[in-house]
Amino acid sequence: MAVALLEDWCRIMNVDDQKSLMVTGIPVDCEEAEIQEVFEETLQSLGSYKLLGKIFRKQENTYAVLLELLEDTDVALIPTEVQGKGGVWKVVFKTPNQDMEFLERLNLFLEKEGQTVSGMFRVLGYEGVSPAAVPPVSPELLAQLVGQVIAHAPQPLLPMRYRKLRVFSGSTVPGPEEEPFEVWLEQATEIVREWPVAEAEKKRWLMESLRGPALDLMHIVQADDPSIGVEDCLEAFKQVFGSLESRRTSQVKYLKTYQEEGEKVSAYVLRLETLLRKAVEKRAIPRNIADQVRLEQVMAGASLSEVLWCRLREMKDQGSPPSFLELMKIIREEEEEEASFENENAEEQEEGDGYGHWDNESDD
Repeated sequence: MAVALLEDWCRIMNVDDQKSLMVTGIPVDCEEAEIQEVFEETLQSLGSYKLLGKIFRKQENTYAVLLELLEDTDVALIPTEVQGKGGVWKVVFKTPNQDMEFLERLNLFLEKEGQTVSGMFRVLGYEGVSPAAVPPVSPELLAQLVGQVIAHAPQPLLPMRYRKLRVFSGSTVPGPEEEPFEVWLEQATEIVREWPVAEAEKKRWLMESLRGPALDLMHIVQADDPSIGVEDCLEAFKQVFGSLESRRTSQVKYLKTYQEEGEKVSAYVLRLETLLRKAVEKRAIPRNIADQVRLEQVMAGASLSEVLWCRLREMKDQGSPPSFLELMKIIREEEEEEASFENENAEEQEEGDGYGHWDNESDD
């Protein structure tokens, strides 16, 4: 926070912080004459200057001195430290464009992460912070402010990368930087459901990724209904840019998917689930019977052990089909049990082979 102290001190003394220096780390037993002697030796290239004051920094148990430069000085000539009594003294100063350089670096970083300074504060409810208001703030104060905002945010901040979407235009010939619609939609849907911010902010964020026909569609749906929710916007994108696969096709594709040779039952169920969800989205399979349909298809399309088949059959007869995660848990437990049993048999076989080997040797 040395730069912030320099700025505050200059403001109190009513001097230009761009034409001032602060030297810190001066021992408390260093006399003023000794301080002047060090400055005369180390700062002579800066031209004439004026000693404005000295303060005691309790946390460091040292003095800091403020100097006003009386001549135009090339910042390249200002040393970052000088050798004085007790060791090295730090020289604190501001470059003419230091604030803007920091802001530019911060903006570049946030841009790569799909954010802006103003957008970050707006998301957190700090509507009064704008790009125009940021430059007068020193880099260190801005960094501190950002830290305070994050620490007192009403909900945890999601990683910036998580909010960034690749470009989607809906053009017939997509550009090299674009995502396929299905990939873009899956990412957008996940973020929309889990990102705890206002609908207006979600729509602004969504529009940043749109170009061409896709952006036109977004303007159209908002013009028809200014209060439309972002999930309804995504539904409109599905209708316009989504797959033209019919309900019947998605249903048949699901019902004709069977376990492949060498494929674990758990891997089959996972592959089947993707098709089931697409069929549900197409309304080819009612959502309220998805668990039942999943169970029936697994029993019909998978090669199940007798124990697992009986367990699933019992659940089916009782009218309590498991959810996807419950079914996966049951199947994984059975697969682990079978693997453990096979390992025990293999070990017993190896032990048996070993005893036979020694017995044969003794017979010789």
